[in-house]
Amino acid sequence: MATYRRRGKVWEYRIREYNISKSGFKTKKEARDAALELENELKSGGRIDKDSTVYELWKRWFELEILPSNKSTRTKDKYRKIGKQVEKWFGDKIASTMRYSDYQEILNEYGKQVGTDTLSRFNSTIRNAIILARKDSILIKDFTLGVKINGQKEVKQANEKYIESLSDYQTLLSFLKTIMDYPISIIPYFLYVQLKTGFRVGEVMALTWEDIDFKNGMIKTYRRIDSARHVFAPPKTSTSVREVPVSSDVLEILDSLKIKQESLKIHAISDGFIFFDERYGLPTNNGINKALRSYLIELKIKPIITATGCRHTYCSVMLAKGIDISVVAKYMGHKDTKRIIDTYGHVLKELEEKEKEKIRSVLDEFK
Repeated sequence: MATYRRRGKVWEYRIREYNISKSGFKTKKEARDAALELENELKSGGRIDKDSTVYELWKRWFELEILPSNKSTRTKDKYRKIGKQVEKWFGDKIASTMRYSDYQEILNEYGKQVGTDTLSRFNSTIRNAIILARKDSILIKDFTLGVKINGQKEVKQANEKYIESLSDYQTLLSFLKTIMDYPISIIPYFLYVQLKTGFRVGEVMALTWEDIDFKNGMIKTYRRIDSARHVFAPPKTSTSVREVPVSSDVLEILDSLKIKQESLKIHAISDGFIFFDERYGLPTNNGINKALRSYLIELKIKPIITATGCRHTYCSVMLAKGIDISVVAKYMGHKDTKRIIDTYGHVLKELEEKEKEKIRSVLDEFK
């Protein structure tokens, strides 16, 4: 409980429990109101100080910098999951007394259960929380500085995330055509379009008939649907708003689907969404992945990818067929080619070898 005293012409409050005091209030009532507000914040964990735990620092950072942001609900939920791990591994450990060696030990233990990427994100959020505390002039050493990220759980290699074989790509597309039977299932249509556009799952889900330019053979995307909650989310990045060219077979399949939906009067309940099922509405990420897995097993195609892997497969095919990397990056919605170089380095190396042979062939013409 706060106490109050007059200091000259102004009033001061002191909260002994937290060793906090502040003066400069014109009246005792002003001091009391300010102290009450601060006490409520401290009790609810809304403020941080030198005695705050690592988790309390993380929570304050999450509430100030992540919750008010325009990040998708799904992304915010991922941060919440990280927060649960922070609470689990650090418990009531006071941030200002944490030592580098203690922190490294905790990371090493957690790293036995997860991969490098997960551990790195975990570490980054804690570092961001420390930065926030230091901005508030709270004396906390950055015990994350120089830490080693030793995630030990084996993660998928880049080429395990997509279908690299051109023949398997063709086999899957042909198979999807044979099982297209609307309204029995919308998923074969969904996967076919994703394999032919490289759109993200949420981008395909958000497509409406107005987004299809049948005349010019283009499909545009400017928004996403959070597949977990089926609510709209903004584009992942500014470069995610784009138009991509599609082949005539995609347009024919979509035109046929549109005719079927019109005959069944689906448009009256679908709000114009293309991939709408009369019984279930829009498909779920889990439902799409489950169906895709069964298709790949039936066709004996490996690796067993997810729907996100269909996007990666599209990119791999474009590169393998010699489409310029900057053009591929544009249609994938990337701001530059860095992500593609990092993910598809071995494919690009194969292309480089082919280009070397072309150069030799050209030079051999001039002897």
